[in-house]
Amino acid sequence: MATYLYYDTVRLNKGAGGVLNVSEVLLRHMRLSHDDRVEPVSERHPRLFALAQRLKINRFIVDTLLYNFHCLRTLLTGERLYSFFPNYFLPLTLFGRHRDSIVIVHDLQYKAYPQYFKRSKRLFLDWSLWRAARSAADVVFISRSSQRDFERHFGRCEHSAVIFNPVDAPRVAAAPAALPNERYLIAAYHYYPHKNFGGILALFERMRRAGLVDYLDITGNGAAEVERMVAALAPEVRGFVRHRGLVSREELLRLYQGATAFISLSTFEGFNLSAAEAATLGVPLLLSDIPVHRELFEDYGFFVGSASSDTCQLARHLARNERAHPVWAHAAACAPATIAGRYLMLKRGTLSLARAMP
Repeated sequence: MATYLYYDTVRLNKGAGGVLNVSEVLLRHMRLSHDDRVEPVSERHPRLFALAQRLKINRFIVDTLLYNFHCLRTLLTGERLYSFFPNYFLPLTLFGRHRDSIVIVHDLQYKAYPQYFKRSKRLFLDWSLWRAARSAADVVFISRSSQRDFERHFGRCEHSAVIFNPVDAPRVAAAPAALPNERYLIAAYHYYPHKNFGGILALFERMRRAGLVDYLDITGNGAAEVERMVAALAPEVRGFVRHRGLVSREELLRLYQGATAFISLSTFEGFNLSAAEAATLGVPLLLSDIPVHRELFEDYGFFVGSASSDTCQLARHLARNERAHPVWAHAAACAPATIAGRYLMLKRGTLSLARAMP
């Protein structure tokens, strides 16, 4: 039985957002394996982890210390140990080229929007990803779009795979006080410039005027920024944008299920987990026409563009979805247990890296 040491030190970064969610879902389902032992470093080294939390020690330093300690330990004990890094960074080491490691590269947003990242952060990411490209680790990309972005800047990895994110979106019971005929769009993500809230508000205004929806519900951080943008809307529309802030997981799933459609007009994404959650639940998607949206939702979503954003076409799309209830093609492949199994197979050798795909 192989042991995987899962570096859940991403928890030390409180602003990790969706990456932290993916990491926790993946860890939970990898630990269900009967053939492998998966242990988070926070449990194997609880005192060190607690100290790092208390002193706010950079997780890259923690990862480097622990990885080298375990490399030395396996040399002495002969233990079969693999290291799993769920967020970009391979630690520095004198013990080989990380052939015992798996690292996930989520996206290269800092390349698309360098103005939103400090120069020191950009340089560190450049250095870290350059090292990953030249390592012997299994480098996993969360979409082909993300892989293409990476290879354009850093070249091909020695061992690479594309494995979609796990999508954990079970159906939940409707709230007792839910209004059955309420028509709303759901935008379930934090405020960031690339999320294009201006475009979302503009499309909502057009859809409301056309009688397609009544409300726009927004969840996550960034209420103040959104409220400033809402203030510029026409008075007859302004009062129908509801920023719900941070909601529980169960409430979010209810909001998905009751929505007329999920909307995401992002100008950049590595995967778009929120859209995948909504699609798993059968909710229609209104999406920006960017490569990863085409990759994931080609035959499912409605792509908003200069020609295709006509409200008549949009109305026909929503009516067709209501009649046919299409199924997202990748829903089964993105089930958390399936994705966890694909990661574990990378080191078992029973699935070639070329086929490690949803």
